Amino acid sequence: MSSWTISNAQVFQNGKLTDLDLKLEGNKIGSLQKKELSSRVEPGSKTFDFKNKKIYPGFFNSHDHLLASYLPKIGGNTKHSSWLAYDNLYKSSGVFAERQQLDSELLYYLGAYKNLLAGVTSVHDHIPHSIQKSFVDVLPVRLLSEYTLAHSVGNYNLNWGEGSALEYKLAEASNLPFVTHLGEGLDEDSLGSLKRLEKMDALGPHSVLIHCLPFGPREVERIAKANASVVWCPGSNLHIFGKTTNIKLFMDAGINVCLGTDFSPSGSLHILEELKLAKSLFQDLYEEELPESTLLQWVTENPSRAFRKPDLGSIKEGQIADLVVINDGTNSSEISVSQLGWENVDLVVIDGMPVYGSSTYKKLFSELGIESELISVKGSEKIVAGSPKALLDQVSSSVGYKKDLAFLPIL
Repeated sequence: MSSWTISNAQVFQNGKLTDLDLKLEGNKIGSLQKKELSSRVEPGSKTFDFKNKKIYPGFFNSHDHLLASYLPKIGGNTKHSSWLAYDNLYKSSGVFAERQQLDSELLYYLGAYKNLLAGVTSVHDHIPHSIQKSFVDVLPVRLLSEYTLAHSVGNYNLNWGEGSALEYKLAEASNLPFVTHLGEGLDEDSLGSLKRLEKMDALGPHSVLIHCLPFGPREVERIAKANASVVWCPGSNLHIFGKTTNIKLFMDAGINVCLGTDFSPSGSLHILEELKLAKSLFQDLYEEELPESTLLQWVTENPSRAFRKPDLGSIKEGQIADLVVINDGTNSSEISVSQLGWENVDLVVIDGMPVYGSSTYKKLFSELGIESELISVKGSEKIVAGSPKALLDQVSSSVGYKKDLAFLPIL
């Protein structure tokens, strides 16, 4: 079992950043101690000085479709009233035809690295288990796989799962989340989707509802009463529909809100871009500043609750060691996530092992025996487990020309 210590860091715990030493034992957080109380370093132990950098729980992307990890985006000029209208546009595009030349494994790995480079350690990939199951234990990020699902509720529903009524009962029986698109549009079908879900007895504390775009106070009250969670994807909503969820209604009702990018053809490049958009859009819509602590909760604690992963989403002794180390160039103890970019992600740790980070961590990767390669991300030298450069070469080989993907700015 590997054991190593992060020394001299600002660790996010109990809602604030505190100067702590953090010991990782296997895939768990072994201990957290104030620096002056840390035990004497034993000879030969692996201890690394993190030079006052900030350590947050690993970020969640609460809604993605990794099978669609391809670019460029499609549409954006014409706005639609339903998801199906946009999907028809996308499926008829040359970009989709080109994407079809790539096998599923390659697309999944592209999507995994897209998330990893932005500090994401856990991704909810909304897709039937039969498609996802081959990739659950092999990707460089944690692929959330324990859930029941429906594609959506309404006339345009794809037949994923065994129907919302049964899928929700299965979720209750196994203490799993039940995940579905809901209100993904502005038409009457989308507006009536909540009533349909209620009639199926599939609205409750296990429900994770993605989008909820057209809902007003009455619908929000029913969702709050059911103690369901909601995933907000503002970037994708604006691209497809020209408007987004009235998220403040959900917040004011005390609903557990999470943040997701949605899929690459319409969504943000990565979760950091989505955080930035959420902050600015909230200011524009409500003339209020969205607290940084709230944004952080949307990508850590709240999805941990929604997806019923109590051993993730926080930094405590005994928790799984999924961490993102941020170097924002300051010694400030203020929480700040809305202005982060690729350059600020200093290290990503999953299951207690470094997976991606600045090249200054080459010794750490080497001492822990992790196979890796050096890459350049937007001019910064990084080290990463696996070989995303080989993936990009495979993409170019498959489509017949050098393909650049904006969510993987790798040289």
